[in-house]
Amino acid sequence: MKNPGPEQNWIVFFEKFQQNNQTFIRTLTRKYPDISRSQFKVCAYLRAGYDTKSIAKILDLSIRSVESHCYRIRKRFDMNHTDNLATYLYSFR
Repeated sequence: MKNPGPEQNWIVFFEKFQQNNQTFIRTLTRKYPDISRSQFKVCAYLRAGYDTKSIAKILDLSIRSVESHCYRIRKRFDMNHTDNLATYLYSFR
């Protein structure tokens, strides 16, 4: 039996994630309406407590690709490169 692909993983994850994170989703999309779909996914997984290595595996990306997404997200959010992105995402109420 074949493992589910990244898109199926996302659908299953997001169905559960949105039940408890409506405020986070609204805040993220309101503050950053131009965020890409890939960046939104990385933010959601970070908010849910996943680390870079886990996100890479789930999304079928290299660790470097996830790190690049995080770099671009920090830049878009006007954050310092030393700021913890996950901590910032946890602060969304």
